[in-house]
Amino acid sequence: MTDKVEVRRNIERYETEITKWLALSRGLISRDEMMLVDKKINQLKEWSKNLRNLLHA
Repeated sequence: MTDKVEVRRNIERYETEITKWLALSRGLISRDEMMLVDKKINQLKEWSKNLRNLLHA
């Protein structure tokens, strides 16, 4: 039971981080920085998806 609570908490944390990264003003960052931001967003989305799959398995 506590594992499910921890998984949900981590999903929430990842979703919050995704929102923060998406809110960045892309007009103020370089192309290389934008690529790093996109990589981080994709990584967080993948982690969140994996945890959701684990939760519903």
